[in-house]
Amino acid sequence: MDGKFLSNVFSNMNASAEIMVVGQNPGRDEVEQGQPFVGRAGKIFDEAVLEVLGFDRSKLYISNTVRCYTPANRKPFDSERENCCEFLDKEVALIQPKVLVALGGLALKQLTGMSGMMKNHGQIIMSARYRVPVIPILHPSPLNLSNPVRRREFFSDLWKLKEVLDAR
Repeated sequence: MDGKFLSNVFSNMNASAEIMVVGQNPGRDEVEQGQPFVGRAGKIFDEAVLEVLGFDRSKLYISNTVRCYTPANRKPFDSERENCCEFLDKEVALIQPKVLVALGGLALKQLTGMSGMMKNHGQIIMSARYRVPVIPILHPSPLNLSNPVRRREFFSDLWKLKEVLDAR
């Protein structure tokens, strides 16, 4: 792998967003484009957000728990998550989102200290660390969404987010 895949990907830089989406870490597409969540799963997410929430990604602040591509896009180690947590802490403090969306288990762990995405997705969890409600949402990977049950759960999670947004 050449050196360009060692670069960091931070966010889409929408400092006025009320919703902050936090994923795991950038993949190859994200590093190549220098933007978070722009690969296949990102495209699926964009379409679903537009369909369910009625707006596009420009209304969101999108970031990651870990800022760099990991070899073979493996799940980041806890040490890598801990090394990057200062970045996320500063982003949350700067953006002051009304709601945090944990997109996958690693983001759930970072935002709430909890594990167990399958038992917690679609719930509203108050982050003691950030003092902001967190809604864990199943990751819209093609692998997840090829399973009809996971696809329904992903869309159900988005509808829960819509309920929270509509109640504000």
